[in-house]
Amino acid sequence: MPTEEEPMAEIDIPGDELERMSQLLGRVMELIDTKSGGFDESAVGGPMASSGRHFDDKWSDGRTQLKRQGNQLKDACDEIVKAFTDQDNEQANSLKQQ
Repeated sequence: MPTEEEPMAEIDIPGDELERMSQLLGRVMELIDTKSGGFDESAVGGPMASSGRHFDDKWSDGRTQLKRQGNQLKDACDEIVKAFTDQDNEQANSLKQQ
């Protein structure tokens, strides 16, 4: 237990930022399988178009890994926000009962 000389440690959880991060990760996960809708090869040039197709072909493995890890990160954000919200509500209810 902290004494008067030892202040209690503060934990600053950026709840709003974690919620926003979860929302943004959710949106990324929705869009991650989106393929390009096509483009005018003459507008970007053959080498650029070829590089773009090559990247998209190679992106498949990265997309799978990113989806798995992105979903894990989103779930972790949601769990942290829920845990702190539940704890905050419990403390508020405890104070109301006193």
